[in-house]
Amino acid sequence: METEEKSWFRKYLPWIIPVLLCFWIYTIIMYTPAYQNVAFGVKSWFAPTALNVRNIDKQIQNSKSNIAQLQSKLNDLMPEKPYILVNTTENRFVLRNSVDTIRTGMCSTGKDEILIYPNGTRKPFKTPKGLFTVQLKRKDPVWTKPDWAFIEEGLKPPSARSADRYDEATLGKYALNIGDGYMLHGTLYQRFLGLPVTHGCVRLGDADLEVIFNTLDKGAKVFIY
Repeated sequence: METEEKSWFRKYLPWIIPVLLCFWIYTIIMYTPAYQNVAFGVKSWFAPTALNVRNIDKQIQNSKSNIAQLQSKLNDLMPEKPYILVNTTENRFVLRNSVDTIRTGMCSTGKDEILIYPNGTRKPFKTPKGLFTVQLKRKDPVWTKPDWAFIEEGLKPPSARSADRYDEATLGKYALNIGDGYMLHGTLYQRFLGLPVTHGCVRLGDADLEVIFNTLDKGAKVFIY
């Protein structure tokens, strides 16, 4: 009668031999040049992928940091008092405070044309772009017509003190001066609101202009783009 040890050995021997044989063959293959080349290739393929993932994660973190910094700078630049944005492409305005939109609507900006004086001087009719401030506010403003207003109509400009220079109707009920002769003001031609038809000023409808005039203080920001 076989001992228990010999019985166990005969039972598992058919499994042990194939396992040892496979291990021996794998060990031989693992140290061959061909295997080493394949293994190196696989490792090289995965290495850039892992590196790219790390780079992407780093770029995401940098982007989040940059966005946070830009948002902080933007918050610092935002006016605390009401301001107005004028879009010269769409001829629309947005009146805002630091939190909410107060009013939006149509306006008219420069027609982007050039008037040539008889002496060859060129006068562009274009709304300037940039950051401006309200320098002066006037109710029932009187427009002192410049030379180009007469030349455009084919007339000879009158003397500087001529009564023909003073126009009490064209600017409407309110005007906000933003410098260099440019204003936010009313218009007699409200049917043209939303179109680029002005000589450079920003024209507004009566109801909109009244709200803007009463909302914006002297020194208020005017963004024109």
